[in-house]
Amino acid sequence: MNPKNPERYKYLYLLLFLLLLTACVVRPLDRTPYQQTDYYQETISDLQETPAMVSHGDTVQVGWAKVNITPPAGTPLAGYGKRMGMAYEQVHDSAWVRTFAFSNGKTEAYYVALDLLIVPMQVLQELEKVYPELGLKPEQVYLTATHSHTSFGGWGKKLGVKLMSGKYDAELVERLARQIVQSIKLARQHLQPTKIGYGSTSAASLVKNRLLGDEDNPYYADRHATRDTELRFLKFEQQDGSTAILSVFSAHATILPSDDPTLSRDYPGVLVDELEERVGFASFSAGAVGSQSTVYFEGDTFESTENVGDRLAKLLRKELLHVETDYVYTLGYGRVPLELPEPSWRISKGLRLAPFLFNSIFGEHPAHVTSLQVGDVVFLGAPADYSGEFVAQIRQQALAQGQQAIVTSFNGGYIGYITPDKYYNLKEYETRSMNFFGPYGGSFLTEIMLRQLQQHQLRK
Repeated sequence: MNPKNPERYKYLYLLLFLLLLTACVVRPLDRTPYQQTDYYQETISDLQETPAMVSHGDTVQVGWAKVNITPPAGTPLAGYGKRMGMAYEQVHDSAWVRTFAFSNGKTEAYYVALDLLIVPMQVLQELEKVYPELGLKPEQVYLTATHSHTSFGGWGKKLGVKLMSGKYDAELVERLARQIVQSIKLARQHLQPTKIGYGSTSAASLVKNRLLGDEDNPYYADRHATRDTELRFLKFEQQDGSTAILSVFSAHATILPSDDPTLSRDYPGVLVDELEERVGFASFSAGAVGSQSTVYFEGDTFESTENVGDRLAKLLRKELLHVETDYVYTLGYGRVPLELPEPSWRISKGLRLAPFLFNSIFGEHPAHVTSLQVGDVVFLGAPADYSGEFVAQIRQQALAQGQQAIVTSFNGGYIGYITPDKYYNLKEYETRSMNFFGPYGGSFLTEIMLRQLQQHQLRK
């Protein structure tokens, strides 16, 4: 060191420190094809070791129940980071958990729909502690959410989750788990032989592909073809005249603005409430909503939620008249662990933050692909905002198997937005900010879901 020029060395040391820091927190993007990775091979092995359970028994019995889960005023809203954990001040329409119970004498399974942004990971952990008390395994409970961005939060521990859901409240999480268990018990108490039918109707005018909505987007011309436009549902009819509807639609419940401190279920609440004016019970779950938005014309208002919910209800009720129901005897379920690559949260086209930084912000949570089979209808649950563009491929395989497939998102894990691989380099919210696990997430997750679907193939 030259003692006559100490400043020169001070800057050199600073430069070396910055270079070392950069080397610690930044990594090159890994573009190894997913079929050549350990996480892919491990997931395939898990799929083979934990196959879906499908049983053919007596007539499938169905029961249903709902429990109000609305927390006290002052609880944060969930759905938009720019709210900064804003608490709700009033209730426009309450939040519920709505549960269907299924049994064919050999096994039982449950379908749970929460009026929440997602099924929170912390709530799933609490539920898995109490499932044994109910005589259930985790794979027997199929979890979904409405994905309303104006329902309540308070269920996220890590900083990245808190930005979307507000300050963590352990008591709220425990209470919500108890309420879900209560709904399971109530639905179980009301099991009856039930005729079941599948229906769907086009609602193409109410959904758009927001990822491709910019005219400068190279895929803009595909924006109308790359949507999941069907409103799908199951119809249940019991011997005592009781009826119920389970509905799924692939459009984000994001009509209402982020700056309104009012709790609401957005358009799914209107749809369910209107259906329950004609049937005894109804539920709604978000389908493959990744990149798909609702089309509305009355602004970010409750008038728009009323309009969209009303139109969907009318479409469903019209199709309901043509749906035939019958007794079914097959019931199945599955849950395969989804092994994941290292997080690839990008800061540029070819660079990502080190995995430890991502995990410190969002946490490390297990992810699964889930499934539920009722007769010849198979539900597939993704731990993500799963893109509607994949549904056609899944539906095609289901039809080849002599079945119907219904895809839902938010099954108790969350791995970000899952979109087709070809969009990976687009500088969009879904493909840059919310793509957490690299360039092949779409192909990888879809392959696993198709393999899970294949395990439910009906065998004569």
